[in-house]
Amino acid sequence: MTRYQCGSCSYRSDRLGEAQQHSHRTGHVCVGKDDARPAGGRFGKAKVVAGVGVLAAATLGAVGTLAWKCKELKEEQEGVLSMAAGLLVQLAESAAANESLKAENDYLKSATGAAKTLKSYDDR
Repeated sequence: MTRYQCGSCSYRSDRLGEAQQHSHRTGHVCVGKDDARPAGGRFGKAKVVAGVGVLAAATLGAVGTLAWKCKELKEEQEGVLSMAAGLLVQLAESAAANESLKAENDYLKSATGAAKTLKSYDDR
């Protein structure tokens, strides 16, 4: 009398161990007749399908999180680059203003500049 029968193919066995091996090799669920336990484990094929579903969900979740983080980092990087470009523009403007002030200071220290400055006070 056969005690275990595969629900997906024609496999049959009298021994629980053989039915379990068949279940593990093929992923099929061997159902016990009468009072025999299912050979595929407590949940058989449902357990395998649930495990694959959980793994797929975890993988998709991780990929989604990584994509979101990557987008967030890219936006942050663009913000930092924009800020750096703005600082470079300010630095260039400061350097130009500094050069202009140096040139004006040098002129005022020169004989011509000093003479014009003193003459402007005399004209008042």
